[in-house]
Amino acid sequence: MQAYALLIVGLALLQMCLGMGMRWLFTSISRFAEYDIRQTYFAQLLKLSLRYYHRTPTGDLMSRATNDLNAVRMFLGFGIRMVFDAVLAVSMGLAVMCTIDWKLSFVALLPLPILAFAMNRAASGIYDGFRAVQDQFSNISARVQENLAGMRVVKAYVQREHEIRAFDILNDEYLARNKKLVLVQSLIRPIAMIVGGCSLLIVLWLGGERVVDGRLTLGEFVAFNAYLTKLIFPMILLGWMIERYQRGLASMVRINAIIDEQPEITDAVKTHLPEESRGEIVFDRVTFRYDDEDVLKDLSLTIPAGSTLAVVGRVGSGKTTLGRLIPRLIEPQSGEIRIDGIPVSYWPLHDLRAQIGFVPQDSFLFSDTLENNIALGVNDTDQVEWASDISRLNQDLEDFPHGYETVGGERGVTLSGGQKQRTALARAVIREPMILILDDAMSSVDTHTEEEILSGLREVMQNRTTILISHRISTVQAADQIIVLEDGGIAEQGTHQALVEAGGIYAEMYVRQQLRTELDEI
Repeated sequence: MQAYALLIVGLALLQMCLGMGMRWLFTSISRFAEYDIRQTYFAQLLKLSLRYYHRTPTGDLMSRATNDLNAVRMFLGFGIRMVFDAVLAVSMGLAVMCTIDWKLSFVALLPLPILAFAMNRAASGIYDGFRAVQDQFSNISARVQENLAGMRVVKAYVQREHEIRAFDILNDEYLARNKKLVLVQSLIRPIAMIVGGCSLLIVLWLGGERVVDGRLTLGEFVAFNAYLTKLIFPMILLGWMIERYQRGLASMVRINAIIDEQPEITDAVKTHLPEESRGEIVFDRVTFRYDDEDVLKDLSLTIPAGSTLAVVGRVGSGKTTLGRLIPRLIEPQSGEIRIDGIPVSYWPLHDLRAQIGFVPQDSFLFSDTLENNIALGVNDTDQVEWASDISRLNQDLEDFPHGYETVGGERGVTLSGGQKQRTALARAVIREPMILILDDAMSSVDTHTEEEILSGLREVMQNRTTILISHRISTVQAADQIIVLEDGGIAEQGTHQALVEAGGIYAEMYVRQQLRTELDEI
């Protein structure tokens, strides 16, 4: 008797250890899978081109990286473990039941096809319902992200009530979709219990007759019912597993939609690159269009190595587009761009962009220290002060409470527009690139500071190919050559003096800005 008691205790301890081991194993597997999916997802986001982000809300991408990934992890962790438990319990239970009476076991399983049909219909409803819920959650996330990013605009234009009403509409729709999903989910457990109850009823009826007829002993009948009762719980778990599986499947489909997205700009295979880059840039009949509108048409241009090219023109003339084409942030529809005689499409992206210091119109800063924002991607931080001196950011160092260790906040919200531009300029200069592209990089600083920055940049620009994109004539007038973009092509080209004397578009811009400067001084 004591031996049986010890055996029962031992089996209970074994069950506990195996249960803990299974929980640890499947939870670990789900966490590692979550880690791999997150790494793959983030790496894919960094591969996608700028055009993709123009049409995809940030909130939607964040929702897939968090809410959808959590649904996948829940199935991989708990769902698969429950499947394993259910399969083990059913197989062992059925084996014992068949040894007692295989005919009664067969009859007891007759209601299962009804359960399978009901679960299949419910699974389809859960998938569609959860996909709709997740899509709406993405809409909510996108709305919240836009409001947080544009909080200044919301407050300045007194749009608080309007945004709350808009959010209420999205939230109401989210609630409605969840209610539809809950309605489908609520049917699964009762169906499983009814089917299990039917199996138990059949066994009580037919099994009772067998006991009366003497074909089944009372002990065997009690044991058979005990094992059948243990099978009912896995049937109930089946509904939960199907629900988790469909949730995970819907979420994985949404994540894979991003992972499977093909980048418009693909990396080139390592090719024979020049041992030392000179920085000569050639545009050969380049055409670029946004949707159906040509921005640059059949443009040809040669920028000699070590020279400074200035690009001016009216708003929408393609100045920024020209600058973005060189580091392959965007791709032309036709034509070719070459650096040192090699098409940029043949350069591996890392090698190409390592040669280029690019300051975009919108100076983006990370929520990090000024030092780390300036030294982005550069291991040597000793040059931070030198780069800050070039961009004249060091003049404002006293305004920063912790010097270069000051955290600028999200997107550099605590810095002025001019300070952000000068930080971005220092970030480009510290890399000491062979090609320097400045896209309206001094539009937020006053003319006096602009002159000081240009004075410091002259040393940096020596023996480097520099492209100055600006609407200010004062920024570009010292360039080796100036081009004026108009209607997708080069309308004028020459030095500052030659273009002023020509009396064309450039001269008109120059006179207009001169008058504005004189009026500001009055």
